[in-house]
Amino acid sequence: MVTLNRIVGMLQEQRRALLEQLDAVDRAIAALDSTGVAVADTGPAEPDLPAEPTPGAVLPRRVTPRRVLSDSHKQALVVGRRKAREARDAAKGLAREMPGDSFVPAIGTRGDRQPPRLVKRPIKG
Repeated sequence: MVTLNRIVGMLQEQRRALLEQLDAVDRAIAALDSTGVAVADTGPAEPDLPAEPTPGAVLPRRVTPRRVLSDSHKQALVVGRRKAREARDAAKGLAREMPGDSFVPAIGTRGDRQPPRLVKRPIKG
């Protein structure tokens, strides 16, 4: 209830501030109307720039950027689209979620020098 009263108070303050601004705008409009100057009476403003550019002047020109993707960016876009498609299919239930790129399966072959892990070594005594 305390927060509700606080919110109502803040809204009333904002309302008072807006009413003061609206009153100021009304006074400004009334002041302009009382002087008798209409906006249509004023002619178009003269441009500061000459109509014709001088021969030695350099005019600014907008340069459009080159829109060429590098091969790595193209590959990143392809990978991103593939991942998005796979995630969308997984969310629909059409496919399983694929493991990430850092996933390494646990099944692998050992080198020639390493024995299998579950074989007990003989105790030397």
